[in-house]
Amino acid sequence: MNRPENEYGDWANPTLKEMPFWREGMTPEEYDTEREYYYKNYDLVRKMKYKPLWVQKKEFKETL
Repeated sequence: MNRPENEYGDWANPTLKEMPFWREGMTPEEYDTEREYYYKNYDLVRKMKYKPLWVQKKEFKETL
C-alpha cells in the first residue's frame, strides 16, 4: 500500500535510525528495501564501497 510519507508519522525507533542507510522521511517499505540491499551487498560494506540505494539514485539524477 502506497501512502504519503506524512501518514506514517514517526514509525522508526532510534535503533533503526542508526543504520547507515537511514534518511529522514524514509517509509517502512524503503527501509526494508535498503536493509535487504545492505545485507545482500555486505561485501561492499566491508570494502568501504557501500552506498545506500537512495544515494545512488540521487547521484544518478545529478548526472542527467
